[in-house]
Formats: sequence, C-alpha cells, structure tokens
Amino acid sequence: MTQPDNEVKPGSFANADPAHLATFPELNPNAVIELDMNGRVAYLNPEAQNRFPLLLAEGVDHPLMEGIMTTVEMLRSEGRESASREVEFANAIFEQKVCYAALPDETEIVRVYNHDVTANRRAERALHELARRVVDAQEEERRRISRELHDEAGQALAALKISLNLLRNDADDNPEIVRANLTDAINLVDVTRERIRMLAHDLRPPALDALGLNDTLEDFCMTFASRTRLPIEYRGAEISGLDDAQEICLYRLVQEALTNVAVHANATQATVDLVRSESEVAVRVADNGIGIGPEPGIRKTGEGIGLMGIRERLEMLGGRLELTSSEQGTTLTGVLPSESRP
Repeated sequence: MTQPDNEVKPGSFANADPAHLATFPELNPNAVIELDMNGRVAYLNPEAQNRFPLLLAEGVDHPLMEGIMTTVEMLRSEGRESASREVEFANAIFEQKVCYAALPDETEIVRVYNHDVTANRRAERALHELARRVVDAQEEERRRISRELHDEAGQALAALKISLNLLRNDADDNPEIVRANLTDAINLVDVTRERIRMLAHDLRPPALDALGLNDTLEDFCMTFASRTRLPIEYRGAEISGLDDAQEICLYRLVQEALTNVAVHANATQATVDLVRSESEVAVRVADNGIGIGPEPGIRKTGEGIGLMGIRERLEMLGGRLELTSSEQGTTLTGVLPSESRP
C-alpha cells in the first residue's frame, strides 16, 4: 500500500541506518520530532502529531522549537551528541533532549524528545513555596520569642535589679522597707519564672517526652481552660507507637485550634478528643461558637503558624485536615496514619 505524499514518514531522511530505525520512535509515549539541518520537520511520531498539530507546518518557527537550531549548531561544533533544555508551551513544561548524529553516509540527524514534566515542576515549585513559608514561619516564631524575652523577662529582670539596688541602699536604715521590697522582688522572680516556663512550654512541651501525647494534651487543655476561662472537656486514650513528628503535629493542632476558638469563635465550651482506629490516629477539637469562613486554613493568629501550617504538617506526614463548620460551631479533625494497634 502506498503512503500518501503528505504523510510524515518515520526516519524519512535516514532510512538507510538500521540502528536509527530500530529505536521505534512511533512507540515512544513522548513526542518525538526529527529535523533536517535546514530546520524542516522530517518526522513526527503519533504523540507529536496529536500534541502539536501545527508543528509540521510551522517547523522551527513553532514556539516549541524556538532556538532549537542554535542548540544543534552548538552540538555540532563541540562534537557532542546531545543536550537538554526546558521549554514552556501551552501552559505545559517540556524537558527536551536534543540529539545530533552524523552518519557515515554524511546524513545528519536531529531528533528531539519532548518529555512533559509539568506535574513534576509544579510539585517542585509547590515544595519550594512550602519551604519558603516554613522558613517565614520559623522567623516569625523567632521574632515572637525575642519579643517575649525582651518585653517580659528583660523588663522583669531590669526591675528586679533596681529593687535589689534599693534594698542594698536601705538595708541598714529601713528594715521594714527592705522586707516589703524583698517580698516584691520575690514575687517578681516567681512571675518571671512562670512566664519563661510558659514560653518554653509553648516551644516544646517537656511532658511530651516524659508523659506521652495523651497526658500532655490533657494537661494543656486544663492549663488553657484556666488561662482563658473557656470550659474544655478532654476525652483521651493512651496512644503508643507514634513518632516524635506525629506527636508534636497533633499537639500543635490542638494548640492552634483552641487558640482560634478562644480568640475568634465566641464559644462557651469546647471538647478535645484523642482517638485511634486500627489504621489511624485522630485529634478532634469541637466548639459551640459562631463558625468560621470557607477558607479556615488561611486565617492566622498571633500564635504559631496557623491552620494552613498545621494542614501542611499533616499532609507531609501522610495525614489530612478535616473541617466542618456552621452557625452552631466548628469541628476540626487532624488525622494521621498509624500502623500500631490500640
């Protein structure tokens, strides 16, 4: 059967080379293009014909082929066989491998393989963006700690130094004043120690290492309820088999979620549940407040990195964040996979 004259034939300008024909470009799932040294398209495999229908007519003027002959000339002059480059076309990114060969019969072959790497590049960009946000969050946390230390501990210690200097001056002449000032200084030390203890606890609760997740969450809920006067019911279970990253992730979720409840929800009560199934561990925080908007992950508070950061932490550990919200309240659930049984 005779092929039509306008059909683009495989290897049409190199059909004398068995090795060239043996590569079977028509079976390649990527778009394969062959050119002559004048920049004319000599062959498009089926994927190239389907993906780039105007390529045959436009040749090297097609956006996909911009600069291709410059690359070919570079290979030719340097005696190299191939080079790689990236090209963007029609909202897609292609990694091109440009191959050049001079055959014994003086025929020169240019073959261009186009591998669609759009998904890979977008994933890489998303990872870069995530890494940038993590770094930003870390810097924000450092700024917060610096402010806390300067404003709370720094000022308290400065006041303590002034009190001690006054005590030294009054030690002999005014014993009653000395006693009163000593009492004030001791109280100031107690307040400062407690503030530093809370700051350290917010950074990394020591109880996680000593007591485990369940007792740590229960202690946090009691402390948070006392601090904010928000009634919190904690219902937990002893959980074993979680690694450090999983435990701190679930702890941060409760920390962030309860902060949001106290600041934004106008709630009169909240519940925190730590539960486990055969394959998952979940923390659920529910309140009876006014609900939140359709993009809860974007809202940030002054504490931590916000729910978006929690979502990203969960997803990096193979988990997920689930949220339901209405005018009757909000339920936020963080779920992580777990191989261990209860």
